[in-house]
Amino acid sequence: MQKRPHVQGYTPGERALDVFEKPEAGSWTEAFGLPTTPVSLRDIHDPGFFELEKEAVFRRSWLYVGRVERLPRRGSYFTKELPFLGVSALIVRGLDDHIRAFHNACSHRGNKLVWSDDPDRETAGSCRQFACKYHGWRFDLEGDVAYVHNAPEFFDLDPAELALPRIHCEVWAGFVFINLLDEPRETLREFLTPTVERLEDFPFERMTEAWVCEGVVKANWKVFIDAYQELYHVPYVHSKMNDPKAQATGSDKVPFMVPRFLRFGRHRMYSSGGPTANSEVRSSRPLDALFRSSLYGPIDPPDVGPLGEGINPGRLERWGLDNWMLYPNFTIQVWGLGWYTVYEHWPIDVDSHRFILSMYFVPPRNGFERLSQEHTVNTVREFVLQDYGSCQTLQQAVSRNPRDRYFLNDQEVLVRHLHHCVVEDVERYRRERAQEGGAGDAR
Repeated sequence: MQKRPHVQGYTPGERALDVFEKPEAGSWTEAFGLPTTPVSLRDIHDPGFFELEKEAVFRRSWLYVGRVERLPRRGSYFTKELPFLGVSALIVRGLDDHIRAFHNACSHRGNKLVWSDDPDRETAGSCRQFACKYHGWRFDLEGDVAYVHNAPEFFDLDPAELALPRIHCEVWAGFVFINLLDEPRETLREFLTPTVERLEDFPFERMTEAWVCEGVVKANWKVFIDAYQELYHVPYVHSKMNDPKAQATGSDKVPFMVPRFLRFGRHRMYSSGGPTANSEVRSSRPLDALFRSSLYGPIDPPDVGPLGEGINPGRLERWGLDNWMLYPNFTIQVWGLGWYTVYEHWPIDVDSHRFILSMYFVPPRNGFERLSQEHTVNTVREFVLQDYGSCQTLQQAVSRNPRDRYFLNDQEVLVRHLHHCVVEDVERYRRERAQEGGAGDAR
C-alpha cells in the first residue's frame, strides 16, 4: 500500500487538517473551521430532528456491523438488528469466501429468515443453506433461492425475483460495513477518506481474544460519543480513579488536556499520553500491581510487531492511545500496549441507544495473561459505567431545560465537530426533500 503524507492524498474538496499543537491563534476550534459561538443541543432531544437524522445520517452512511473474525469459515454468518431503521441484516461468508449482506427476510411472505429463540435478538452460526422456519423455503449462501416447498402450487415463479435483497457490503482492515442505500453515494474507502489508511497497518488480525459488553443507555447516541471526545471531564467524572494528591492541588493543575487532534472530513481523532505521561494523575491501585495491568492494558504487552506508521500521528514521546471516531457512530481506540477497543452506539429512539463495547487482545498464552487482560477489561468497564451515569443525567437535564445555548471550550472541539456534521447532514437532507417536493420536516 502506498503511504500518503499527512495532509496530501485527500479527495477533492475535502478539508484536511492536522492540528498537533495548539495553534498560534490559540484556538483549535477556529483551526478546524468551526464557529466558537454557543451551540444548540436540540439534536439530542427533538423527536422531529431524530426522525430526519435516521434517514440523513444512518441510512446514507457506511455502518460498521462486525469483525471478520465473526465469519471464520465458509458458511459462517451473523445477524445485525437495526430496528430504528426497520432493518435486519444477515452477513455471511460464502463458499467463495466472499462476505455478503442481505436483508434478513424470506422472499415468500417476508418472515424473518434467520433467528434463534427470540426473533428480536441477534444470532450467529454456520450453515450451507438458510431455511425459513415458517414454510421451509431455502436459500444458498449467495442469497439465491434453493428450494421452494410445493413449488408446483405457485404461479410463474422466477428464481431471479426470489433472491434475497442484497445490502451493499464492504470490508476495510477486517471491519465489515454495510450501506443501506440502493446505490451508495461513495465507496467505503471514499467514505472513510484516504487518511484512514493510517490505521490499516495496525495488527488488528493478531488480536482475536474478544470481550464484549453491551447495554441500553438512556441518552441520545451522540451524548455518549461526546464523553469519549474530550478529557475535560476526567478530573471530575473519574475522580475516584485519579491520584488524590493530584486532585488536592486544584483541578486546573490536573494535566488532562488532549494534546493531539486530527480532523478528516466527518471523522476525527485524538492522541493522548500514556501511563508515564499521566503519572501525575493516575494512581496505581493494588490490583494493578497484582495483575500487572491497568486501564492502559497489560503492563507486559505481547510482541505484535510494529503498530503501523499511521499510529500516533503527532509522534507523542509518551504516547498511550489513539481515539479514532468514525462517522457516525463507530470508534476504534488503539492502545500503545498492543490491544484495541471498539465502541458502537445504535439509536433506539431520540433519548436512548444501545451501547456495545468490544475489547480485543492477543490470545493469552497462560492463566496469568488471561487474568491480566481481564483486569484491564474490568477497569475499562468501571470507567465506562462512570460515564454512563453522567450521560443519562445530561440527557434528562437538557431535555427539560428551556436553554438552547450551551458553551463548549477549545478542548471540546471534537464534540462541536460531531454535532456540526450531523446538523449539516440533516439540513442538506431537508433541502433535498424540499427540492423534491417532500415535506421539509418530519411529522
